[in-house]
Amino acid sequence: MLDKLGLAFALASLLLGAVLLCDAVSVSDVSQTAKVIGGALFFALGLVTIFLLMKDWWGWRKHEKNAARSAPDWPSQD
Repeated sequence: MLDKLGLAFALASLLLGAVLLCDAVSVSDVSQTAKVIGGALFFALGLVTIFLLMKDWWGWRKHEKNAARSAPDWPSQD
């Protein structure tokens, strides 16, 4: 559940950052610097969140593989 929520948050941050960056670059006004900084911040936050989610998923996957490999075989009841 948290992985899906984190992924949704990361994608929303990436999208918001991309929109702010594109909007700030195409329009020249006083708040352009704030939009560029905000867009870069949200974009970086999305990238870092995706990286952390992938790192956790990779660790979980390795743990599951090792647990499955070292699971004891149940003795047959003859």
